[in-house]
Amino acid sequence: MAWYLALQGPPNRIGQSLSYELQESANVHQIQQELSSSATIDRAVPIPVLFHNRREVTLYVRPAAWGAWAFYEMSEQERQDLAAASVNALAQAAKQKQAKDKQPQRPQGPSVIPRLDR
Repeated sequence: MAWYLALQGPPNRIGQSLSYELQESANVHQIQQELSSSATIDRAVPIPVLFHNRREVTLYVRPAAWGAWAFYEMSEQERQDLAAASVNALAQAAKQKQAKDKQPQRPQGPSVIPRLDR
């Protein structure tokens, strides 16, 4: 099973989140300690990650710039299932939007607001 680091954006940037797979050599406990101690002094922490093409790189994270971070463990099968579920959810949302766009638009009320002082 592989370990992942999830970063959630600050409250003023809702919806921004990233997830990175950690290299096998990564020490999750040590990285957690460094992130916690570096948040108050706004120092970047080097984190060994794998990109989608399986290239090993070092990611430098400033924990003070993120609203939250978490580590989780997931098997390759769980990761594939999650990716498939995401694709299905996006396809379903696109179909719903398409169906909604095809429905005739009804007026939302009077186009002229009646005067009440007459």
